[in-house]
Parts: sequence; C-alpha cells; structure tokens
Amino acid sequence: MSGRRVASTLLALALAVFVILGGIDGSLGVAWPSIRTELDRGISDLGLILAAASAGYLIASTGFGSIHSRLGTAGALIAGGALLMAGTAGYALSPTWSLLALSAAVAGLGGGLVDTGMNHHAALEFDVGSINLLHAAYGIGATAGPLLITASLTMSGTWRGGYGALAATQLVVLLAIWRGRHGWSTERERSGDDLASPRRVLLLLYLVPFLMYTGVEVATGQWAFSLLHEYRGLTTSAAGAWVAAYWGALTAGRLLFGFVGDRVNAVVTLRVSLVTAIIGALLLWWAPVAEGAIGLPVAGLGFAVVFPTLVSLTPGRMGRGRSARMMGYQLAAANIGAATIPWALGLLAEAKGLAILAPGLFVAAVLLLAVVLATSRPASPSR
Repeated sequence: MSGRRVASTLLALALAVFVILGGIDGSLGVAWPSIRTELDRGISDLGLILAAASAGYLIASTGFGSIHSRLGTAGALIAGGALLMAGTAGYALSPTWSLLALSAAVAGLGGGLVDTGMNHHAALEFDVGSINLLHAAYGIGATAGPLLITASLTMSGTWRGGYGALAATQLVVLLAIWRGRHGWSTERERSGDDLASPRRVLLLLYLVPFLMYTGVEVATGQWAFSLLHEYRGLTTSAAGAWVAAYWGALTAGRLLFGFVGDRVNAVVTLRVSLVTAIIGALLLWWAPVAEGAIGLPVAGLGFAVVFPTLVSLTPGRMGRGRSARMMGYQLAAANIGAATIPWALGLLAEAKGLAILAPGLFVAAVLLLAVVLATSRPASPSR
C-alpha cells in the first residue's frame, strides 16, 4: 500500500474514532431518563456516572506517556479501543447500577487512551486542517449520538439498542485499527527530541490554554440557555435554537478550516480566532436582549479552530519524543477545565445572579487570549 493511501486510511479511521467518541459522549443525556427509571436512581445520580467516566479518562490521559512508551501508538489505540468497546457494551448490557458505573469508568479509560493517542498521532502526522476535521467529526458524532438513542427509545423503548450499535461500530473500527497497526508507528514518531527539555514551569504553563479553552467553550454552551431563557426571557425554543447555533457554528468552523488550515499560520489563526470569540462574547454581554444572542454563533465560530490548532503545535513546542506524554497532560487539563470552569461560573451566578454570566464569559475569553499569546512561541532549546 502506498504511503499516501496509508495516510488516507489512517485519517479515515481517525475520523471514525472521533465520530464514535462524540456519539458516546453525546448520548448519555438522552438516555439518562430511561436509565434512571429502569435502574431506580435519582436525577442527580447522572453526576456519578459522569464522575466515573471522567476519572477513567484522567487516569488514562495522564498515564498515556508511560503506556505509549511500552505499547507504542498502535498498542495504545488497540488497548483503548477494546476498553471503549467493552465500556460501551456495558452500557447496553448492564443489569445493575454498579455495573453501569463500572462500565462508565471502563469507557472513560478507553476514551482517554484513544483520544490522546489519536491526537498525538495527528499532531505528528496530520496537517492542522486534518486535525480540525477530526474535531469536527467529534461534533458530528455528538449530534448523531442523541439521534441514535432517540431512535432506539422510539423503536424498542430502551436505550440499550443504541449503545449496542455504538459498541458494534467501535468493534469494526477496532478491527480495522488492528489490521493496519503497523501504519501507526512512523519514523517521525520514533525519532528523538529536537528540543531540549523545557523548564517545568513552562510545561505547566502550556497546560493552561487547554484547561481554559475547554472550560470556556463548555461553559458557554452550558450556561447560554439559562442566560437567554431564564434571565432574558427568550422562549424555550428560541433559546434552544441559539444554543444549537453556537455548537453548529463551532462544528462548521472546524469543517471549513479542515480544507484550508494548512495554508495559514497556526499562531496567527489562534489570535484571529480568539479575537472573534471575544467579539461574540462582547455582543452577548453588550446587547442584553434577544439581539445579543447573535454573539453565540460568532463565539462558536471563533472557538472552532482553537483546540485543534493547540494540538497541532504540541510537537513543535515539546519535541517529538515528549509529545505523547505532554498530549496526555494537555487532554487531562482540558477535561479538568470542562468540569471546573462551568462549575465556577455557576457558583458565581448563584451568588450574583444570572446577569453575571455574560460578563463572566467575556472576561474568561479575554484571559484565554492572554494565556494563548503568552504561550504561542515554541520552547527554546537550552544553551
């Protein structure tokens, strides 16, 4: 098989994996009412499932460097894919709450390995446009997953068939990854570092954009409905449509950039994108009526390429040999940010009222730009 054909095959498999990851993550909210009814759980117990999955993800992503050094990219992807498939199958088959929670932890472990492994390989081998396509594929999966669970509930009255279909799809992709396992290990990955080890404080600084970006992106999506409906008085359907427009613009931006991303400078792209997101957040704050909602899709378009572009910069900052370990830390930081920043804004809104959400999102976006500007240059070699 020619090198170009191998690269195309690996990209196609990576796209399929990201669709599955998005499908799994996007499905739980739709499935939860049926799950808790059948297993006799409270509404808030959804948090326990999310915590179990998040704990598994953090363990896998922070340990990815060590796992990668022993198994290589292909081994880590195969192990992670098997765990992800087993956890997803567990959602479909678990007869008890304890087994469902265990399945969530197993799926989290698998998702952490697969997500980190794919991002690591993409940062080394794919251009920034292809990396944007990967993350757009996640958004497509997050859109399709709820539809799949809804179809399962409509046809059979249970969520189990939807998760069974996701597990079966993961099995097919896993077999394809195993069959092409030799293609995941490349000369670029096997080569040594081209940068001296940056100071520890600089390593920690490079984690902050991931933590802040994911936190601001998720917080905007989570709190926009409450801001528009509960505080500004938009109807349920109108507020929901604007939130959908935010996520739609984010996914569309990644798809668009997927075809032009390799033609523009990554650092310039980050700056322009974040300025656009800040303008969107400012519109949301400055026009505290229905018209301000236009800021949501503007912000979504601005946020679209930030995470994939940050991923693409990792080997140049850290050196190829440290990319796997650093990628794991970065995705762990992103996972933490997605949980803590929306929570912190919620506490602020509880104390000061929902009106604080719009300026809070604006300030967070400005701080994110400041951090990205501070970390936009590659690490310099020691002398």
